[in-house]
Order: sequence, then structure tokens, then C-alpha cells
Amino acid sequence: MFDPIYFKSQFPLFDHSENQSLVYLDNAATTQKPQCVIDAIVDFYTKANGNANRSSHRLARVATNLLEKARLQAAEFIGAESKNTIVFTSGATESLNIIANGFRDKLSSGDEIILSLVEHHANIVPWQEVCHSSNAKLVFAEINLNNVKSLVNKKTKIISVTAASNALGLVTDLNSLREIKKQYPDIIIVLDGSQLVAHKPVDIKSWPCDFFVCSAHKFYGPTGVGLLYGRESLLSCLLPLKFGGEMIDNVELHKSYYVTGPERFEGGTSPLSAIAALSACFDFWSKQDRAQMVQYENLLTGYLYEKINKLCDKYPEIYLVGDKKSNIGIATLASNQYSMADIGFWLDEENIAVRVGNHCAQPLFRSLNVRSVLRISLAAYNTREDIDKCVSSFEGFLRENSQPYLLPKEKGYFDVSLLDYRELYGLNNWQHRYKKIMQWGSLLPSRPRLRSEENLVVGCESFLWLSGEKKEGKYYFWVDSDSAVVKGLAAVILCRVFGEKKETILAIDFQQYFLDLGLEKHLSQSRVNGVNAILKSVFDYAER
Repeated sequence: MFDPIYFKSQFPLFDHSENQSLVYLDNAATTQKPQCVIDAIVDFYTKANGNANRSSHRLARVATNLLEKARLQAAEFIGAESKNTIVFTSGATESLNIIANGFRDKLSSGDEIILSLVEHHANIVPWQEVCHSSNAKLVFAEINLNNVKSLVNKKTKIISVTAASNALGLVTDLNSLREIKKQYPDIIIVLDGSQLVAHKPVDIKSWPCDFFVCSAHKFYGPTGVGLLYGRESLLSCLLPLKFGGEMIDNVELHKSYYVTGPERFEGGTSPLSAIAALSACFDFWSKQDRAQMVQYENLLTGYLYEKINKLCDKYPEIYLVGDKKSNIGIATLASNQYSMADIGFWLDEENIAVRVGNHCAQPLFRSLNVRSVLRISLAAYNTREDIDKCVSSFEGFLRENSQPYLLPKEKGYFDVSLLDYRELYGLNNWQHRYKKIMQWGSLLPSRPRLRSEENLVVGCESFLWLSGEKKEGKYYFWVDSDSAVVKGLAAVILCRVFGEKKETILAIDFQQYFLDLGLEKHLSQSRVNGVNAILKSVFDYAER
């Protein structure tokens, strides 16, 4: 049986004292790195730092050999027919841009490109740009691609879809794509495998795709490097995205000629230390029993959904978006009552890392009428205990915040002038302070008229709108947000400045203020950025 504890022991991040109690469930964003991957970066710079495909000295030869070894390993890892089908890129985003740009001059008005509603923005925006310049048309299949065959016609030139959704974990059924490829062999099929590779073996030779892309950091490799697989006959026809360096065959004064191999798309100096780490990552994968890993992750995904379904049954204001069928280990939750950002803040303080937001899938969640979600994503080093702790902490939030905060009966309104920041002084732990800030944010009324682009505070983790006015030399502020915590943090600031004059506002030492309140330890960098953005807006008003 696969041993997740031994597997986890190879990842040094979890050994550090500050991370020993960390429950890391944000693997769809990026995975942690095994020691061998980290060591490979150091080894390259200390033992073999040279520029590949350039000089003829020993270090350059070592770098070149390393580059080509990694290219061969990559081909074997995804089951490609040749290393000449593998292009090193900065990641899946660049890979998709290379493919889309390469077809820019091959599309005509009326041609159609099929995407799905579940795509990452990186597999939407490049095709939008291509369509703008070529007058081609984007057509969107359903989330599960059930209707993709019915969308195909003689105008269809390209189908570009995810192999597994980063937002829902849904794995694409390749059978419909096989049938399409059989009936329309000239249609180009692109698969975004970024989320799939860490969880399922890839066998490109038997798959119905012409291009396949992925990012190394999603499957325990380094950041800054990714793979683009393309059939050799197609790669040789695509126009490069970057020009210069070793992608050149011959340069004349007014015209240049490019090489036909994968180097055609690798203009500039290659990220050799990352490629060295990627090579070590492939070695790491060669030592794993993929069948056992897949079996373990499937069981863990089933357990995750079992626990989440029980939570949703107990607290129906929380619900799942998607299901465990054909899932790579992602559970996505939403709520019509709670802000997912608030729950994410709560879990963060419990040392549980999840992802909150729209996950670069705005069209998907807009189609589902969901504004923001919380995503739990698994990797092979996760355990049932991780899931238990996450779900228990999640339930702790729901239990603590199950009763709505009510306005004082004698008040028909509530604004920051009624808040007293000194209430926070007597609260001796972060849970109590967090709850008080949540309470303040919940008490402040929703102000739909405030929600305009002009009032949006850029830099907050969740949407926040702030407006103010000056009356008789004093300043008054109003705020709104979907997140009670974000609105509450704004209230902590605004209750100090509401109804004050410019001189008073500018004289407040907010850094000391947060120190006195004991909140500075619980403000992550992203939250600090949000607080600073609110302060900037307040000071901008005071300077008018």
C-alpha cells in the first residue's frame, strides 16, 4: 500500500518548526517540492552552471546534456513519441499562448474554436485575442463537455479544453474527443493537463490530442518551467512567440530563418536551474508506484467528499459545487450566507491552507451564479487526519457564526460611529478578536449604491468599496464588502477616523494602533496589503 507519511517525509517544507502543524490543502495552486528537486537547483549552480547550446567548454556541454536529458525524460513521462515533441516553456500559460499565437495566421473569418465553460483564464484569453485579430469565433461547450460533439462542424478548426478542471477537479472524458478526431482528423485538439499530471499517468501516444501543456510546479517540480508537447509536423509550422537566441537558424539584415525543432520556441536563455530541478523531479516520479498513488488519492478523495457531504447536511447554508465522480481530489464549496473569504481567514488562523476566490475561472462560476468559492485540493502527502482537521475547523467557524448578529433594537441604522475600538483591547485571543471583527463587519449594513468601480479599493483579498465625504471640516466614511472580516477590518480603521478632522486623521499612528490591539500577528501579508489599501483611501480623502 502507498505510504503517505513516508512520501511526505521527502518534502522538507513540512519539517520546519513553523510548518509541522500545517495542513496544506492548496495543491491545485502549487505542490510542495521534494528535497531532491531543491538539491538539484543548488547542485546546478555550484557544480555545472553554464549556458546550454552556446559555448564549447565543459560547463556548457554539461548544461546542454542536462537540457537534452530533461527533454527526453519529459517525453517519457507523458508518453510522447520523441523528445523532439517537447518544448520547455515558463509554464502552461506560456505554452497555451505559444499555441494560440501560432494559429493566429492560420484562421479566417467564420472559423470556430471550441472551449469549455470550465477553462482556466489562461485557456480563454489567448484564444480571445486570436479571434479578435482573425475574426474567428469562440464556441463554448458545457462544463462536462457532454455537448461538445454537437458543436463540431466543418467550421471547427480547434478544440482547446482542460484535461482536469482546476476549479472543480472534473476529469475530461477523452472518448468524445476520440470520436471527434476520428470523424474530423484535421481538427486541432489541445489539452491543458496542468491539474491532471500529478494525479493520473499521461500517455500522449494513445490520446486524441495534437498539443498538451502542463506546469512543473503542479506535479512537485520547480516553478518557472513547463512543458509544451506538440506533434512534430505541427510544431514545425507554427510561428514562434519569442524571437532571438538559439531559435535562430540564420539571420540576414532584413530576414531571418528559424530552426524546426523544439528550440524554435525557446528563444532566450533557458531556465537551466529549473530544468535541472525538473530532471530531478522526473527521477523522483520514476521511483513512485503510480498505480498505488492513484488508488490512495481516489480513496482520499472519497473520504474528503464523505466528510464534506456530512458537513453540508448539517449546515445546509454551505453546499458543494461539483462532485467526486471522475475527480482528481478537489472539493469546491460555496455559500449564499457566508463569505468564503471569511472562512478562508478562519482556516488560515488554524494553520490550514486552502484557496478562496474564483480560481481564474470567472466564466464558470458566473454561469453557476456563484461569486466566490473555497477550494480544498489534495496531494499524495495529504492524509485523512488533514481532512478531519480541515472539516473540524470549518465546522468551528459555522458553529461560532451560526446566529446572525442583530442590530440594537433602539437603532434603525448602524455605522462605524457606533463602534468602539477599545472593545478589542480586552479580548485575549485571536478567536475572540476575529469574532468581534466579524461581528462588526456583519453589523454594518449592505450599501449597494457604494458598489461602483470608482469606490473599489484595489488590493484587498475580497471586494471592498469605500466612500467618504467632508462636512464642516470633518470626514465621514462608508464601506461595503461581501466579506464580514474585510468589512470588519475596515471598520477597525474607520471607527478611528469617522467624524474627525484632517489633522486628527493624519496624526494617528495606525501601526502602533494595530500593535496595541494585538492584531498585527494575525494579519497575513495579503491582509496587510488590504489594510494599507484602506488606509491609503482614507488618507487620500483627507488630503482632498
